[in-house]
Amino acid sequence: MYSILSQCYDALVGADYPAMAEFYEAIWERFGQNPQIVLDLGCGTGNLLPFLEQKRQVIGVDLSPEMLAIAREKAGPDTLLLCQDMAELDLFGTVDAAICALDGVNALPDARAVERMFSRVNLFLSGGGLFIFDVNTPYKFEHVLHQQTFVYDTDEVFLVWENEYDGETGICDFLLTFFFPQPDGSYRREEECMREKAYTKEQLCGMVERSGLELLAVYGDGRMQEPACDEQRLYFVARKGKNAPNQ
Repeated sequence: MYSILSQCYDALVGADYPAMAEFYEAIWERFGQNPQIVLDLGCGTGNLLPFLEQKRQVIGVDLSPEMLAIAREKAGPDTLLLCQDMAELDLFGTVDAAICALDGVNALPDARAVERMFSRVNLFLSGGGLFIFDVNTPYKFEHVLHQQTFVYDTDEVFLVWENEYDGETGICDFLLTFFFPQPDGSYRREEECMREKAYTKEQLCGMVERSGLELLAVYGDGRMQEPACDEQRLYFVARKGKNAPNQ
């Protein structure tokens, strides 16, 4: 998964990483936290790592070795990178805070895996530690992505990104068709299929509670305010809680 996308991910994803890091800092400050060790779950190619490293010690976790190889080039020498499934998180000790950015939760295969991941995060958080994660909303999948095709044209790749969302199952399938330019002027075509699953705010609140975490807040995209009904991304803030049975 992401083995092909990793080759051109940074050229295609234009997220405002400095603003994301500042948003995390603002949330930590609001809840009186100053974490020394931060876990970046689903760190991908490591675009957030340099901004988190400015104030914190960081551990990055991702399932894709190709993504992690790129992240290694961006991360500081003291940043630990682990190739793991988020749902089977296994650390050497506790962390003071954890984040999961850019809909990493949606990328897990089902609700059971999401709840398992939440439980593992709860297990490895130190007392009072916060877990911040964001998700793509059902509204975004249905009204922004469903049956839409996006085309990206960069020096590195020409990409056709097709989306198909099933409202009954909550599953959105992505078909990515890559055309990589070759020295002789031809193009090499490759395809990669990916999938995300949508969850309602209520479903995720229930998963957080069952995992043992304590839910503190749900925010709209990039702002500490109540989310709108047409919000495309939600941010959840949870705190270390009691141990759950499945830990």
